Amino acid sequence: MNAGKPGILVTGASGFIGRHFVIGALDNFRLFCIARRSQKEAGIPKSENIIWIQADITNMDNLLIAARQIREKGGVDYVLHLAGYYDFTMDDNPAYEHTNVGGTLNMIKMSHVLGVRHFIYSSSLAACKFPPEGKSLTEDNPTDADFPYARSKSRSEKIIRENRKDLPCSIIRLAAVYSDWCENPPLNMILKKWLTGNKLISRALPGKGASAMPYIHIKDLNKMFFRVIEICGRLPGLSIFIASPPGCVSHLELFKSATKYYYGRDITPVLFPKPLAAASLSLWQLWNRMTGESSLEHPWMAEYIDKKLRVDASATYQALDWKPSFRYHILRRMLFLTENIKNHPNNWAFRNETMLKRFATRKSSLIYEIMMEKQDALIGKIADEISHAGKSAQFPNYRKMAVDQLKWDVHLHYQMLAATIKSRDRSMVQNFAQIIATHKYMEGFSAVEVKDFMMTIAKHIKKIMMADPRLLTEGRRQSGRIDDLIIHTFQLAVDEVEDTFEILKTSPPENAAENNPVESMDRSEPVRRMIRRIEDICGDSIMMNVKSDMRNSA
Repeated sequence: MNAGKPGILVTGASGFIGRHFVIGALDNFRLFCIARRSQKEAGIPKSENIIWIQADITNMDNLLIAARQIREKGGVDYVLHLAGYYDFTMDDNPAYEHTNVGGTLNMIKMSHVLGVRHFIYSSSLAACKFPPEGKSLTEDNPTDADFPYARSKSRSEKIIRENRKDLPCSIIRLAAVYSDWCENPPLNMILKKWLTGNKLISRALPGKGASAMPYIHIKDLNKMFFRVIEICGRLPGLSIFIASPPGCVSHLELFKSATKYYYGRDITPVLFPKPLAAASLSLWQLWNRMTGESSLEHPWMAEYIDKKLRVDASATYQALDWKPSFRYHILRRMLFLTENIKNHPNNWAFRNETMLKRFATRKSSLIYEIMMEKQDALIGKIADEISHAGKSAQFPNYRKMAVDQLKWDVHLHYQMLAATIKSRDRSMVQNFAQIIATHKYMEGFSAVEVKDFMMTIAKHIKKIMMADPRLLTEGRRQSGRIDDLIIHTFQLAVDEVEDTFEILKTSPPENAAENNPVESMDRSEPVRRMIRRIEDICGDSIMMNVKSDMRNSA
């Protein structure tokens, strides 16, 4: 990383807003990105200015490990806290308290540990009650809406206020954020219904079509974030800003704009009275329950028919000397959205639907957690089996190794697998196997011995996973998923070992014929680089600790 660049810690970096911010900031900042997903899954390119940390903001122990990693890489000046939980059910999910409230408190604590200059918190205009007819929300409005998400945002803002003396903070209440590809679930829902749905349903608007929200384009939002960072030294200890154009945009305005751009002509909507629209939402939910389908449409939405969340953000514009660009206003930008949904439907579906579905809670995260929980005992058990007297024919060279050296070798393979499972990225496996195979070839090992060593580790880990009750789903063992993450990963490594040995036999390294001792693996620079990559993913320097233990015991 370039030590001369300012550092930003971004939570929720794999989400829609976080992903766009990171990509927009990577040339000018050192970015420490905290997310549950991997960098590859988030679609964020590799960069020397990005350190990707997969961690859960509700786990303070994980965050303290991440803080140590961040300090070792030069620290951070700012925190942009984007991570949060939201769903459309209106159920009081415990995640609102754990993630939105507890996670924010943890990030405040972490910011104190890191000594950051400014903390930026992404709140939401949805946390405020709709203003009376003809009135507008301003920065002075309280977060007083009464539903689970809003209450969690209100409590989070209160936590930030309580820490404003020790940590300068900006609270940014966001309008509905969208891009040229939409990437906003409610907006995607209505656009698909209007532009690609059933002819009758596609023309339906509830009430008078007057339901209205403010929308902000992701590029305008990024410019606002950068502006807050730029002038944060001149801001008071606590600032509240609104990220929104003035006013609001109604469903009727969106409908007329979207359908005209899409069809090339004016389409007349069919207005459904509010009682009929409310009954339709209830029937729709009942149908979804019967068919097992899911939908963003819920009966509670009837309460907001024809209500307007109008905004007056003039105080924000003045304080920041920033204002959303007219060319990014949603009614003007609708031309870009309709072109994309019409001409690139697969890309549209991927960004708006596939990306949302594929990141549900997965067994891979649980498998990684179990591996970390059981690693010490399992590494010792694997090393004991390989060094057992009965294995002399299968592992002649491994049995000659000192006990600590053998455990370190097992640990290295174990951590490689853990990093692969956590990142859900097998790209490192082939490089790992090439480095290992080259070293073992130079030390006189056979390809068969190295392959057996790897598969012995894999089978032990699989056995532990198969016995763990946490990996049961509806009474069924997740053997297919376990095989995919563990056995198949090592199979990739084994195949690469075979290929590397064949190449080395055909074209031996120049120093292979010399009688000089082979450099030990823990001193090899390629191995050290590989270890640093594993440590960056796992957020733990245990590999270095193991090497220190080896040297201390020598």
